[in-house]
Amino acid sequence: MNLSPKAMRSIAEALEFRIAAYQNQLDSEELTEDEISDVTNDSMFLESLLQEMRKALALPLAQVF
Repeated sequence: MNLSPKAMRSIAEALEFRIAAYQNQLDSEELTEDEISDVTNDSMFLESLLQEMRKALALPLAQVF
C-alpha cells in the first residue's frame, strides 16, 4: 500500500494521540495486572509503528518529471 506523506502524517498524529491516551490510562486508573499488561503491550506496539512511520516520512520523495 502506498500512502501519501499527508496520510502518513495523519496516521502518525493518530498514533501519538492513542499512545498518550494509553499513558493517561496507565497513570490515572486502577487497573488489574492483566489490563496493565495489555495496555502496555498495545502502547509498545503503537510506539514501534510510530517509529517506522517516522522513518518512512524521513525518506526523500522521488521527484517525478
